[in-house]
Amino acid sequence: MTGKSRTYVSPKREAQAAATRDAILSAFADQLADADRATFSPKEAAERVGVSVRTVHSYFPDADAQILALGEWFDRQLYPQAVEVAQGPDDLARYFRDIHANALKSPVARALAEFRSPMWSEVRAKRRAARLEAISRSIREIGAPRRDTEDAIAMLLSLAGADTCWPMHEEYGLPIERVPDTIANTVQLIVDQLKTKARQTH
Repeated sequence: MTGKSRTYVSPKREAQAAATRDAILSAFADQLADADRATFSPKEAAERVGVSVRTVHSYFPDADAQILALGEWFDRQLYPQAVEVAQGPDDLARYFRDIHANALKSPVARALAEFRSPMWSEVRAKRRAARLEAISRSIREIGAPRRDTEDAIAMLLSLAGADTCWPMHEEYGLPIERVPDTIANTVQLIVDQLKTKARQTH
């Protein structure tokens, strides 16, 4: 009688692979500090981590894989508790409160707000795509007139980044512990206004 062969999974080996992967991503993240750099360097990342370039490519075979993985890595650094994307218009205020409360606690978020490089712009766009689409979808769900909907989406998307909360404290003097609630309250006002306009047009 023959049975199916079983693949042995080594927890130690998996942990080592995860640590290597994170170390490579950390090395890529450091490359973002160079504003003149247009692409990531697997060779430099390999040298930094102490692995071969082939190992780097085995985890991240091309630029898209590097950018997408780095976006996910930043999310784990910024939101270790994981912030669930908005599930509809009534969930938007909670979502904005959570993301800004997390951003204000994270030194990584503060540093990222100051990055100005083409590579970071691409990483940022990739890592935020699903969240920004959830915001847009939630606003469209209200059913307000088109122009009001477009205006609200533009305003909320501009409030969605970590680079929004820091100036409210540092430049405009709002106590840091009140920033997340202030942004969430603004979001709720916009949602309530849209709901009123939706009722008036139906």
